Amino acid sequence: MPGADSIFINGNVLTMDDHFPKAQAVVVKDGTILYAGEEDKALTWEDSHTKIIDLDQKTLMPSFIESHIHPSIYGLSLLEVDCKPDTTPSIKVLLQKISQKVSHTPEGQWIIGWGWDDSKLAEKRNPTRWELDEIAPHHPVVLKRTCAHMAVANSKALELSGISEDTSNPKGGNIEKDTSGMLTGLMQEKAQGLLAIPKYDIEDMVKGMKLAQKQFATWGITTVHDMSTQTNDLQLYQLLQEKEELKVRVRPWMWAIDQNGFDGTYDEVLTVGLRSGFGNDMLKIQGLKFMLDGSVGGRTAAVSHPYAGTEETGILYNDVNEIYPLMEKGIQSGLRIAIHAIGDRAIDTAINAFLKISESTDVTSIRNRIEHCVLPTVDHLQHMKELNLLAASSVGFLYHIGDNYCNKLGKERMENSFPHRSFKEFGIVAPGNSDLPVNDANPWLGIYGAVTRQTASGQVLGENQRISIWEALKAYTTEAAYSSFEEESLGIIKAGAKADVMILSDNPLDIEVEKLGDMKVLQTFLDGELIYSDSDSHHYEYTGGKNHV
Repeated sequence: MPGADSIFINGNVLTMDDHFPKAQAVVVKDGTILYAGEEDKALTWEDSHTKIIDLDQKTLMPSFIESHIHPSIYGLSLLEVDCKPDTTPSIKVLLQKISQKVSHTPEGQWIIGWGWDDSKLAEKRNPTRWELDEIAPHHPVVLKRTCAHMAVANSKALELSGISEDTSNPKGGNIEKDTSGMLTGLMQEKAQGLLAIPKYDIEDMVKGMKLAQKQFATWGITTVHDMSTQTNDLQLYQLLQEKEELKVRVRPWMWAIDQNGFDGTYDEVLTVGLRSGFGNDMLKIQGLKFMLDGSVGGRTAAVSHPYAGTEETGILYNDVNEIYPLMEKGIQSGLRIAIHAIGDRAIDTAINAFLKISESTDVTSIRNRIEHCVLPTVDHLQHMKELNLLAASSVGFLYHIGDNYCNKLGKERMENSFPHRSFKEFGIVAPGNSDLPVNDANPWLGIYGAVTRQTASGQVLGENQRISIWEALKAYTTEAAYSSFEEESLGIIKAGAKADVMILSDNPLDIEVEKLGDMKVLQTFLDGELIYSDSDSHHYEYTGGKNHV
């Protein structure tokens, strides 16, 4: 029997395989799991070159798969001014931070920030262009909201972008004005595309992505689905792979049509003949990404009933007749479809588009997805089951921004938001996600929210939609792998699967539920190679059964 590269022993192994949920040891060779089972049998693969990894009674499980994030955008956000709530809790502090950036930035150079959230600012409102003008009269400034569906720009940025009170709203977007008709600086949805923000170059993207993938490893994330892949993003991932510097598996969904400042690749992708599944284990094309509505936080998600205290029902970008021909042509060209739909009106449009396509083309066998899928009705769930649509659920929102969602939607609608229990009952596969950088991508906070339905403030929203810890873990492992047809190789520990695993501080099945959000990843392995180790953790090895290191 050939020797293994490494053998994990003396721990608790959660395989995430429903048929064989636990094991004592795991054998790895050439980046692949050879065996998961009894320790004595595992050690028969040992030879003089085998590394024996003593888990010291810690828990080993498959590493996480993030089914919906924006890796390159997150990477670039790490190069921008950090405006997230934990660093800028008020507009006053936010302005102080931008002022500091202005003080050492050459006049005329753009200043970009990311992450402010009006619901978490002390003032409970959006910053305005006039406030930015006071601290940056000669610098164009654009600050993107955490949801990426809104941005506020100062007068210099608006001027350089050619935006004035006479500028018309683009379809699917809004240039906000005050009661006197003056621009406030807030650009919503597709209106953000009017801002002439300089493009980042590939060197910036490489720098940001290297920072991003280091963070992914600390969260135990070894596979990410990029839900807004454009030309430069695909070039970035290929460049890193060529240099053997890509340390996370990337599953790109190509951004289909021009929206929200992103350039569509629809015509080019179809012209070149790209199909879902093209690529390799590190970089594999998934399909086309479309977008139907905005965000709840910005009150731009398309809902049937108005947001609390308003007459607003959000923005629906396209109707069925506009979107289904594009989706159908993509499917007929061999590309799966992922379509962003948060509000019930948007979900209704997405489902009706798939139903229209299904009249002449099979959509049930390719695992198409509805992204976020926050407010589906029972009728929607029934159709999703019939069409075999996946709910790429941003259940990570519950903990991070559930309080804001509740304020905007009302508690009654929140009772069946992110309905993971209903997804289970209807037999709908629902991988979890965070939509990073919209929210922190630590999967344990998403898992905590799915299990407890508690927000960051402790508010419980929809107890009836709670799922078990095992089910929540599967949402970030096996179900996420299913969404890319990789359930046999990713998100699971069994013979033939990739050795993408992590060592945890505790066994998530044994600890108190309230401690789930505090779980720590001690070590992360990609293809059996250590890519992250917590400074406080230890990593015991011995060679040939004799020498401990």
